[in-house]
Amino acid sequence: WNPDAKEIVIVGEFARQHGARIPGRLISSAKSWLCHAGVDRTQPLLPWNAPPDVVRLSPLEVSTRYLRHMVDAWNHTPTRPADERMEEQTIVLTVPASFDDVARSLTLEAAQLAGLKHVTLLEEPQAAFYCWLGMNPPQEVGRLRPGMRCLVVDVGGGTSDFSVIRCAEEQGEITFVRESIGDHLLLGGDNMDLALAKALEGRFGSAKLDAAQFGALVQACRAAKEALLSKTPPAEVPITIMGRGRSIIGGTLSTTLKPDELRQILFEGFFPQVDFASEPRRGRGALHEMGLPYVNDPAITRHLAAFLHHQRDPADRKPDAILFNGGVFQPQVLRERLIATMRPWYTAQGESWEPLILASPSLDLAVAWGAAYCGWLKHIGGRRIGGGIPRSYYVAVERPPEATTETTTSPVQSPPRQTVLCVIPRHQPEGTEIALAQPQLELALGQPVLFPLYTSTVRGEDQAGYVLEVSPDQLMELPPLHTVLRGGKRSGTKRVPVTLASRCTEIGTLELFCVAAEGEQRWRLEFNVRDVLRDPSSRSKPLPEDAEQASLVDVWPEAQVQAAASLIRGTFTATGDNVVPPTELPKALDAALEAPRNDWPTGLCRRLWDFLAEVAEERGRSAAHLVRWYHLAGFCLRPGFGDPLDRYRIEALWKLVNAPFRAVATPGVKALESGADAWIMWRRVAGGLNTPLQQTLFNRLRPVLLGGKNKPAVKPNNNELAEMWRAAASLERLDLKTKEALGAEVLKYTRKEPMPTFVLWSLTRLGARRLLYGPMNAVVHPEVVQGWLETILDFEPRNEHDESAFGFCLAQLARRTGLRALDIEDSFRKSVSTVLHGLKVPDEWKQMVEEVRDEAQEDRNRLFGENLPIGLRLVRS
Repeated sequence: WNPDAKEIVIVGEFARQHGARIPGRLISSAKSWLCHAGVDRTQPLLPWNAPPDVVRLSPLEVSTRYLRHMVDAWNHTPTRPADERMEEQTIVLTVPASFDDVARSLTLEAAQLAGLKHVTLLEEPQAAFYCWLGMNPPQEVGRLRPGMRCLVVDVGGGTSDFSVIRCAEEQGEITFVRESIGDHLLLGGDNMDLALAKALEGRFGSAKLDAAQFGALVQACRAAKEALLSKTPPAEVPITIMGRGRSIIGGTLSTTLKPDELRQILFEGFFPQVDFASEPRRGRGALHEMGLPYVNDPAITRHLAAFLHHQRDPADRKPDAILFNGGVFQPQVLRERLIATMRPWYTAQGESWEPLILASPSLDLAVAWGAAYCGWLKHIGGRRIGGGIPRSYYVAVERPPEATTETTTSPVQSPPRQTVLCVIPRHQPEGTEIALAQPQLELALGQPVLFPLYTSTVRGEDQAGYVLEVSPDQLMELPPLHTVLRGGKRSGTKRVPVTLASRCTEIGTLELFCVAAEGEQRWRLEFNVRDVLRDPSSRSKPLPEDAEQASLVDVWPEAQVQAAASLIRGTFTATGDNVVPPTELPKALDAALEAPRNDWPTGLCRRLWDFLAEVAEERGRSAAHLVRWYHLAGFCLRPGFGDPLDRYRIEALWKLVNAPFRAVATPGVKALESGADAWIMWRRVAGGLNTPLQQTLFNRLRPVLLGGKNKPAVKPNNNELAEMWRAAASLERLDLKTKEALGAEVLKYTRKEPMPTFVLWSLTRLGARRLLYGPMNAVVHPEVVQGWLETILDFEPRNEHDESAFGFCLAQLARRTGLRALDIEDSFRKSVSTVLHGLKVPDEWKQMVEEVRDEAQEDRNRLFGENLPIGLRLVRS
């Protein structure tokens, strides 16, 4: 339908079949990537295992193209009237029940980009149940009687969803209520294909498949799995993987897969016999290597047991009926295996558990048919599945000091109870608003504020407006909202009395409104109510001792803090009793706080930043004042993230530095955005700069580092040039082409004698296999890094410092991540390992090249270039 298209993209069955023959050019699992918080889902990164020359697409763009393909197919009828085009139709899009708010929003955005105007989202397990309701005769539906509970087990290609739907009666009519849903599980048929591929790869001897070959093996295993699980399976299925490059024929690898081997892998790995009290295993799983954050435990039966075991009411734990959904359950043998595993959970003495098995006309099409039936019910006003939201939502609040009581319980063994306000109770109907007349709260305006949010599936009795003291093991922490609220009836108002109003939208987004007690002013706040911060399996476990200690060191005597504030104000304003020269300010602060700078915790550092922001306009009194302000600002805000309000602090720093201020009085002092100290500051806080700000900052560095038409007439001195390189290498969110260009340019300095000290450090940051804060799609392709390694492997260190820097660089460029598409080839890793064993470097650096290991704190400090604040909790973005 578009013969003039410049780019041909194949979608559908042919793409899936042909993609298995063209390694590195098949995009699959786009829905799983759409809910992957470890990458920028709007940036081009798919196919994940593609060579560097392959054009990539973002998960958002791929989802858009799927939908656009269907839109074009529908519209490709010459006689179709304009009002019947798909863009004008009412569309029901289905998503996993556990899709987070970001993934739901991106799904809607993809639909809008595809031209769809009238879109509703529906959870897939509900869609499957609608299919059963709409495509079965009344006598079949009547098998579910009021009070019976149906367990929907939906295992598709990328996700597993568990839901419980209860049959009820209302005014003489049968109704259905969705009572609970499970946690987000990135676990499905894709994982099974990966597990099969891992098992077969071991049969190829010492041959290590690269990312593209392994992707071809995964696709071949998928086809073999479907053939061997069919009603008339063959005796075996041949698996053939082509070689690469010149050995495309001679390097061909072959094996076979038999039905008993397949069942052994699937039954023991994904459907093992487990007890009802089983909990999912923790620790790193073996299937993370394809880049997606798959669950650590692949046992679907173990996750199902945990879901049912943790139902609030013991009566809810025993389902009366089961509805299977998803392509994984196409083979009857897998459905029978799951029932056989569950039967001992509910079999009492002399009584066997025999649930109703609700049959769908098609496990592949049930979700689509059910979505259509739901859309029809909505159109005619028919009764749909009720039950509202399956969770309660809470906002953390502070009690007045006089209302609190001190306790002497151990904070590690018995964590203090959290004070929360219930804003939406469980089973609240979607789309309804709750206005809370009480309690009245005090809202801070004109400054960053934090709104911690929690949810619970185990507390069903709480009502909206209740202020509760809740044990942390009953709450699941969600990402908090932190923003700056503006307003107030009178100028200068900092706090106003408010009440709360809330509602949960149909796409799963919690909307919270702060309503002014006087007047009609409202502030709307949106939370992400799906992306859980903590591992659900760790809710009932005590906090680790080091985490408790990290929170304790953040408390600092207020008198000392105010003394430090007086010193900062005196130095930069030249007023008061504490006028200390800028060169002596660091020592004076150490003395006032009775602790050296490296012992300042995160909270104290951020408090000191507030005082530095106050005197920002006075930093230009002299070159010494400017240098000291840069130094302290970067030190107090490093690494730019880790505290909930760092986003706003870094935004404030950016605005301050780019705004006019009192000019430096000393003649010959360079402009604001120059000087080694300015680049040190930006290097320290780079992790807090978003992608556009990092690109803007790099645009100032580009003429010096990469040359071009705008190359400055005056070259910086060696000290400033070194800090410019370190700052650029710290910008992990830059695009890959820019990083490759920087790497190629900095390698030119390796030919200098002596080699500048910034070269190895910059290469380490640019080519690291595991980034400190950047998304996975910002990791330079391993083939590019292998070229860098070829250039530096024969470097001969001159001294102990060179040896340490060289060894650390090699270890970071060649370290094993467990992600096949990020790791360099084994031949290069062996060469690096040989060099490392000839250097006097820590054994941990050698081990990280040979096995997957987590980074040590000292390694993170080395990558950042200095120690991090005490108590800082780094969370990868």
